[in-house]
Amino acid sequence: MNVFLQLVKITGSSVEPSVDEKKRSKAFGVVMGILIMLLIFIPVAFFVGFMVYALTNGLVNLGGEDSVSAGLSLMLHIVALFSVVFGFSVVMSVFYFSSDLNYLLPLPISPMKIIGAKLASTMLSENVMECILVFSALVGFMIGYGFDPPAGGGINAVSFIAAVFGVVTFPVVPISYCAVICLIVMYFSKFLKNKDRVSKLTAFSTIAILIVLVVCLNLSNGFDTNVFVNQLMNNELRIVNVLDKIFFNVPLLSHAMAGSIVSLLLYIVVNAASVGIVLLLASKLYFPAVIALGGGEGAASTKEESGEKLDRQLKQSSPLMTYFKKELKILFRTPAYMSNCIGINLIWPIFIYLFFILQKQSNFLGDTIDKLQTADEETVLYATLLVFGSSVILTALNCLASSAVTREGRHFEVMKYMPVDIMTQLNSKALVSIVISGIGLVIYIVTAFTIIHIDFRLTIYCVLLSVLAVIYSTYLGIYIDTINPKLIWEDEVNALRGNYHVFYNMAMELILTAVVCALSIGLYKLGFLPVFFIQTVIMLIAAYLSFQFYLMCKTKGVKNIENIEM
Repeated sequence: MNVFLQLVKITGSSVEPSVDEKKRSKAFGVVMGILIMLLIFIPVAFFVGFMVYALTNGLVNLGGEDSVSAGLSLMLHIVALFSVVFGFSVVMSVFYFSSDLNYLLPLPISPMKIIGAKLASTMLSENVMECILVFSALVGFMIGYGFDPPAGGGINAVSFIAAVFGVVTFPVVPISYCAVICLIVMYFSKFLKNKDRVSKLTAFSTIAILIVLVVCLNLSNGFDTNVFVNQLMNNELRIVNVLDKIFFNVPLLSHAMAGSIVSLLLYIVVNAASVGIVLLLASKLYFPAVIALGGGEGAASTKEESGEKLDRQLKQSSPLMTYFKKELKILFRTPAYMSNCIGINLIWPIFIYLFFILQKQSNFLGDTIDKLQTADEETVLYATLLVFGSSVILTALNCLASSAVTREGRHFEVMKYMPVDIMTQLNSKALVSIVISGIGLVIYIVTAFTIIHIDFRLTIYCVLLSVLAVIYSTYLGIYIDTINPKLIWEDEVNALRGNYHVFYNMAMELILTAVVCALSIGLYKLGFLPVFFIQTVIMLIAAYLSFQFYLMCKTKGVKNIENIEM
């Protein structure tokens, strides 16, 4: 057992901050951790809990005792589905492409212990946000179900025991699915003996799944609340019925939360069996696949080019543009960065499109669009604030800026000693974020406003506001990353997973956005200023913040980098 715990500690160390990183800016980490909890985790948990509570309470009042846990099952299925989608690349990286394999393979340790430790460390690292979501969903269910609901039943001691097991062990089955697929695919496939190919295949598969989801929902008649609740109560919601067969731990946990001790025992058995299957497969398939990879680094193909060809490719350019091109090449040629930093800009519009699809039948956005087309002042103000807030948050979400320095990794010292001043390098990193985030947002805004026939002047204003919001969000993210970048990481996936600056950046963005929105709405509601002047104030605020965070990068950000010692 001691050997196993040591292995868990070793395999999980890649996503933990180094000793030097923990020493730097302790107070900053504590403050930002509190802000993340208050502004991100708690609101998300409250939303999930409230949704489960509302669905459960509605089913109880309708007398759906047999399906009272259907709302909880739906939410847990969503969590499990995202666990598989985003966990596959993590499992692949930890199992097969981590450098610790170079030290573990020569040791007299069985593959079952190695894969068991890697499975445990993966679940621990993936369980932080899942724990919050599952906990809030279970609490929402217990409040909605109550101790003595009108339909009878209610939560009991079994429900509390099931809640504890659910929070701790929920990721077991989804991560086990990922592990089984990885073990089988890597053993039988020669094509995937390269981590770049694996990352690209994972990214393409994720996008394909989302596209299939869009197509399926586009064929529906939209979302109607009454129909949805009736289907949920009568177990006629097809997507839940299908997911019940895939994630069979979810209905067991849901029924256990409703007081079924048999379901609780079966839930425990299913989790234990899932881990057992993974370990059994690992004992047969893991070592041969890892050895074929060359000890965990994976195959890498290189091409030699002649000196004459390299000479022809040499062109003189400014340091800013040269470094800008270098950053772009790294982002587009590194699958982990391509999927997490660039690919996410292609994914979130899909969810917005889903939102429009689901409102087909009820058309609850129809009145808002009509008011926007007729330039209703209040609606225009809300649209302006929506563009501002979404531009800021989405720029923070793609972590292009908040991982700008972290991506340097062990090459960080080059930033300090190469013949290009640090601010020029930071500007080039900022330009990458501004170009990628800004171009995407401008295209989406122009397309959406053109489709719904919005006034041309409002479209131009929103485009300019969005660009300024991107600039200020970018420089804020870069400044935060200069304070305490994560510079010691094994691969690019761990560089992003172990870097919490994206949450720090998002927390700061939420505070600033909330202040701007509250100020703007207050000025309008109190009748101090018309919408035109409020829009001008918002534009000036965005420009001011852009300039201020640029100055912070130029002064404090540069000093932060100069003072970091690896």
